[in-house]
Amino acid sequence: MPGTVGDDAGRKQMPVVTVLWALALLTAVSTSLLWSGSVSYGLAHNDLELAGINAMVEAGVNLAVDGMLDPTPDHRWPTNGRPHDATFDGTPIKITIQDELGKIDLNQADISLLISLLQSAGLDADAANTMAEKIVDWRIATPLKHLNGAKDRDYAARDSAYRPRNGPFQSVDELLLVMDMTPELFRKIALALTVYSGRQFVDPQVASPEVLRVMPGMTPQAVDAALAARQNRRPIMDALAGDALAYMRGRAFTIRSEFARSSRAIVADVTIRLTENPNQPYWVLNWRLK
Repeated sequence: MPGTVGDDAGRKQMPVVTVLWALALLTAVSTSLLWSGSVSYGLAHNDLELAGINAMVEAGVNLAVDGMLDPTPDHRWPTNGRPHDATFDGTPIKITIQDELGKIDLNQADISLLISLLQSAGLDADAANTMAEKIVDWRIATPLKHLNGAKDRDYAARDSAYRPRNGPFQSVDELLLVMDMTPELFRKIALALTVYSGRQFVDPQVASPEVLRVMPGMTPQAVDAALAARQNRRPIMDALAGDALAYMRGRAFTIRSEFARSSRAIVADVTIRLTENPNQPYWVLNWRLK
């Protein structure tokens, strides 16, 4: 019959085509499996590496808490940012403890202290006053604003995608949302700020030199004298004859751990608040890897 030869040839070619398609499919599947396996291995490796870093950071926090609550005053770790060298699982760690009472609380500081801090970062008096008023207007609930401040209508006029919180800052990073705050200015003042002290004033015994310099009435000579005095006398906490926890409970501290992991320098800041519960001596408020 006509067409029989062509049909036979077509039928003979079909198995060959099918085999080729099957080989192509298998190749694609195997390539996909290899890629998936590689990704899974990479993810597992990254998870393992992160777990190791987190373990080191947690060890740094626990070493710091044990150190600052040591019952022997002479062995007690300082909480004013002075570094302390330790070791965990054979890895050296440099640990510093900064009492948050040694920082300026964004939610409590009065406008004059904020102005002084902003001037220390390079703003002139007028610019510092304007920026400080905008910071205060962000955190207060009243719709009324300072003369050079900014409230909801001012942010709306600039087509901002957000409005002031009209409540307490939840983090220091939130300061970046305040109108006219620049990343450069933020970097200059961020280390002096906190949202965890809950106090209007700064404790000079644990304040950093940068914070001491902006406190009212603190001249360069007064700052030097305050820092020198720390070396010659124990802070109040260290002089206590009783339990250090009784003095520090409820206070917040930022613990910085610095160490090397897989040839990478790790810096971790963990902010904690001490509790009255011996089974859980602290709460973690913030955890940040740099």
